[in-house]
Amino acid sequence: MQRHPFGKIAAMPRDKLLWPVLLTLVAGQLLAFWMLCSHQVRKAEVRDATLQVQRVAVADCLRYIPRATLNSCANRVDPSRTPDLVMAAESGAPGARRTVMSTTVPVGFAYR
Repeated sequence: MQRHPFGKIAAMPRDKLLWPVLLTLVAGQLLAFWMLCSHQVRKAEVRDATLQVQRVAVADCLRYIPRATLNSCANRVDPSRTPDLVMAAESGAPGARRTVMSTTVPVGFAYR
């Protein structure tokens, strides 16, 4: 006759079983938190690198293309940034896709 496989565990007092279970639970939560944080850091690094590349591309466009404007260079760097899509994204329309470059706001000067 075979013994029940959990016979030893069932024979252990609950106090001795509580600590390993709690330690396993805490270790699992710490691992999940570390994975979440490292994923968010990775996404932020990619977002920063993308923004830096787009800034350099716009600067190169302005420097090397004759009579280029900021708007024309931004459209070259991010072709999905057309005026209709930018206005729809800023108004919060459903289905409007926001890109990194579409968050730029035109500069206005007011003299008093």
